[in-house]
Formats: sequence, structure tokens, C-alpha cells
Amino acid sequence: MEVSRAELDNGKLLPENVELAAKLIEVNGYVVFERVLPKDKIERIHRRYMEILEPYLDEHREEVYNPGNGFNDGTNHIRLFLPFEEPFIDDSIIAHPFVTDVLDRLLGEDFVLHYFATNTSLPGGRNSQPVHADTGSHFGERCAVNLPISNLVVNIPLVNTDETNGPMEIWPGGTHLLPDSWYSAKSFSKAKLAEHMHSVKAVMPAGSIMIRDDRMWHRGTPNRSDQPRPNIAMIYAPASNAPKNGTIQIPTESYDRLSERARKLLRFEKIGYPAIAPFH
Repeated sequence: MEVSRAELDNGKLLPENVELAAKLIEVNGYVVFERVLPKDKIERIHRRYMEILEPYLDEHREEVYNPGNGFNDGTNHIRLFLPFEEPFIDDSIIAHPFVTDVLDRLLGEDFVLHYFATNTSLPGGRNSQPVHADTGSHFGERCAVNLPISNLVVNIPLVNTDETNGPMEIWPGGTHLLPDSWYSAKSFSKAKLAEHMHSVKAVMPAGSIMIRDDRMWHRGTPNRSDQPRPNIAMIYAPASNAPKNGTIQIPTESYDRLSERARKLLRFEKIGYPAIAPFH
């Protein structure tokens, strides 16, 4: 979806666009708002992320650049958890009003943020990831019905994502609507089915926002460029069934500076702990 200049300036989607976005997620598995975040803000976040990523890759150089294997079974795809610090914790990242309005509609008004990381496709990957969903079955083989949305993933690309630099490949239009048992370890091979199904490369400009049902099938693809392709990745869930043990370490002073909405989103996390060093 392209949002209007007035919506960007006001930081508010029109009610009909909130409803349209919610319906697209319900029936298609995802929605993308293009060019939402200001270019200078995304460039600043990208610069800081590269300051974190480059020494990490140097430390794991043998694993990353091993020609006989490659990082993560030849995909050169890495998940890196982010420290809870500026510039990553800007309200426009963790509590963007376009996102919160849509999630209010889909998850109810009391939802939380419980995952804060990045997904980066590194140059030199030989393989795509296996086709997968980001969730498992809640009730296993006992449940043959579709369940309500339990997690929504928000991805924000920090660079322009195109066909060459490892875009996410997605299988929209129904893979998130299968019975719960289809997400168990015993379900039929998603990879075999995906070969015969329609897929889309999630090509989008830097600073766009993708919201997706975590059940939608997808995979990372090889990065044929010479630069990393990073996404910020966050997961939101209704407070009633979200993890309560907390995985995001948040210094008290950082938490206190957040907006009221952001503090509510993060209230189950490890408040009062030092920000973590980035880790895989």
C-alpha cells in the first residue's frame, strides 16, 4: 500500500486504510506500507547497525566465508539480536502509529512487543532457506481448524531490497489460513508444496514497513550483491498469550524515556537490565 503525504505528515492512517491493511493481512497474510520512515532516520539506523555487524562478522569470519559451507548451511543468512539503545529504539520503530493502529484492529488494544532483532542476508549465499513459517502448532495433530492470529511480525528494511540482494520470498494468499496441525513437525513438507505454488519476492524500498502473519510461509534468498541486506524484525502478540518471561533487556533509563505506548508494549520484558551485546 502507498500511503498519502497527508497520512505521513499526520502520522495517522485514514480509518479506511487501517481497515484495508487489516483485511489484507487476514486474507493474504501480509501488507507493506512503502517509504514510511524518513530517509535520514533509516540511514542513521543503518550506519549504526553496520558498526555492530562488521566486527561481529570479523569475529566469525571462518564461519561466514567458509566456501565449503557458508553461514547457516550456505544461506549466509544471520539473525542478530539488537541492543536496546538508540537509534534502534525510536518510537517510530517500535511503536509506529501505522503499525499500532493495524495491530489494535487485529490483536486487540492490549498487545505487547516480545522480540527485537534483525535478519540480514549476507553476500555470498549459495542456498535459499527452507520454506517455513515462524511458528509451530499450538495443539499439534489434535487441532484441524484455523486459529486466530497469535503473532504479527513487523519487518523494516534498512536498505532498498531488490531481486539481487536477498529479498524475502513469501507464499501469501492462504498459507497462514491452514489448520493449526499444518504447523506441526509432522505436517506435509512445505518445501515440496511450495515448488508448485505461487510465491512473491518482497521487494521494497528502505524505510518501508511490512506486517505479516507469522504463519505465512516464507524463506530468505541468496544475496547476489556485494553488500548486506538487513531488516529490523519485531514480533507482537496479544498480552493475554504473549511470553511473560521477557527476552529484551531494557535499561531503566531507556525505558523511562519511551512514550507511554512503547512502555506498555514492553512491560513484560526485562526492565532494569543492561542492554545486551548483539548476539546471534
